[in-house]
Amino acid sequence: MNQSNRLAKRILSTMKALIKEQSELFHFIISTPKNASYFVYFILESLEGLCFYSTLESDNKEVRLIDIKGTRDCYEDFLTAFNLLKKTIPIEVL
Repeated sequence: MNQSNRLAKRILSTMKALIKEQSELFHFIISTPKNASYFVYFILESLEGLCFYSTLESDNKEVRLIDIKGTRDCYEDFLTAFNLLKKTIPIEVL
């Protein structure tokens, strides 16, 4: 097998792994008031390893849209912490 075929096989294998990984993620987009978002970010940071997140653009400057993703094996632990957070901070799951 020549080098270009090996490279093509490695690329295909990597792409298949990435697609599989994407399908094994949980995904939420939440909306929270801007003045409460600092606490949400603090809690998400403290859940190190359970999820990763990013802020999305929003037309409404009074809210923060936060995109949250994580692996399915961490979902139950994340959900426990997230449900407690929702009791403290106004959060809407979109």
